[in-house]
Amino acid sequence: MAVWNLFRKEVRSIFPLYGVFAMAVLLMHLFILIKSTVIDMDVTMVLALILPYLFLAAIALGTGYYQLYTEWKSNSIYLLLSLPMRGWKVLTVKLAAVIALLIVSSVWIAASYGILLLRSQWEELSKSQDWSSIMPNLFNVAGNFFWMGVLTLLLLLILVQFTYLCGQLVAKFKWIVMLIAFLGILWLVLRISPLIAGLLAWMPEMVIGGGESSDVAFLHSGAFIGIALLCIGLTALNGFIFEKEVEV
Repeated sequence: MAVWNLFRKEVRSIFPLYGVFAMAVLLMHLFILIKSTVIDMDVTMVLALILPYLFLAAIALGTGYYQLYTEWKSNSIYLLLSLPMRGWKVLTVKLAAVIALLIVSSVWIAASYGILLLRSQWEELSKSQDWSSIMPNLFNVAGNFFWMGVLTLLLLLILVQFTYLCGQLVAKFKWIVMLIAFLGILWLVLRISPLIAGLLAWMPEMVIGGGESSDVAFLHSGAFIGIALLCIGLTALNGFIFEKEVEV
């Protein structure tokens, strides 16, 4: 119950930002729809899909920092520390709230694009390609790249949490400490990841694509399992700092 209440509280606190972003995406798509006769299809793809997803990733990372910043600024950190929950659980709930809204916002972008823009261009697109044969493969590729992106953002969010918590360990020069902590942990992750992937080389490969008219890509699953293990380990470390080391 405490976990669910904390999750709802975190979602409510950051939902307005994602709501404004969702409305901005909708307005952007409507603008592109009105100007579709003078905008090239490639430019439409960049403006309607690539840029919104990039902005969404930036918003998610900023939200991860904002969550902890507001806890210290409002002194509600005392309440969190008094909850009958381990530190890693508190931080995991915060991550879950960001990832949940990230996924919902991603679906919103895709749905808005499909309903407003893709439908208006479907007749032209269907003339140049038989989409019935490549649609399953397209969903396969998009789905795989989506969870890979979410996993990468999750790791970056955990690094953001680590960076902010390290900044709270000192009374002065917080930004310098945070910068050093972020660069140091990022360097360590980049050094350890290949080693973990090598140790997991025996894991099966993932198959991406494979349609009748497309190539097949094989990716080493050990690399992504290594990222997941790093996420677990860093979350445990952040929980330890949150519980034992941070002075509020």
